Amino acid sequence: MASDMDFNGADTQDAALDLIPANTLAKVRLTIRPGGAGPEGWLTQSKTSTALYLNTEAVVMEGPFARRRIYTRIGFRGKAAGGPGDDTYGNRGRAMIRGILESARGVRADDQLNAARAARTIRSLGELSGLEFVARIGIERDKDKPEDTGRNVIKAALGAEHAEYARLMGGVPQLPQQSQFIAASTQFGTGSVAQSGTPSSGNAPFWAR
Repeated sequence: MASDMDFNGADTQDAALDLIPANTLAKVRLTIRPGGAGPEGWLTQSKTSTALYLNTEAVVMEGPFARRRIYTRIGFRGKAAGGPGDDTYGNRGRAMIRGILESARGVRADDQLNAARAARTIRSLGELSGLEFVARIGIERDKDKPEDTGRNVIKAALGAEHAEYARLMGGVPQLPQQSQFIAASTQFGTGSVAQSGTPSSGNAPFWAR
């Protein structure tokens, strides 16, 4: 029992505290942490402006960084939305969401066939929660704090056209027909947080959960 109370021989926390190197590619599973804002409650309201974002957690599924968690805010509507200029914050977020859908559903970025366009369409932001995709991991630092060591974030989602996609995903998902997508989306419903707290998958294929 005495040896159980001696922690001198325990591993250090260096590995857990070290950041995942920038530009690392990994398969991750996304979870949205509902903030109660927006029509269904999936969005989070900024504490300092009118901006809205998705507060997400991604868990690395495989490889040397398996089970590591990465927290990323995906912009949905910036504080400049509705003004004379472009909503850069919201546009970047929409690009990220498109990339996540393409990666999770095996769609190439240049594919404009009906099935691919349908795969980029969701009925609820809750459908993003639970998706697995290939992520490029980056490091984000607070520009106002030079001493900040940074934190890992998801910088991009990689689609089926990427050279490493099939290896990391374990294959390329077969894109269902548009009619299957519409039927699954109808079964899915709105995915409101207020109704269930988590999105319901029903009988939908993996890309519509």
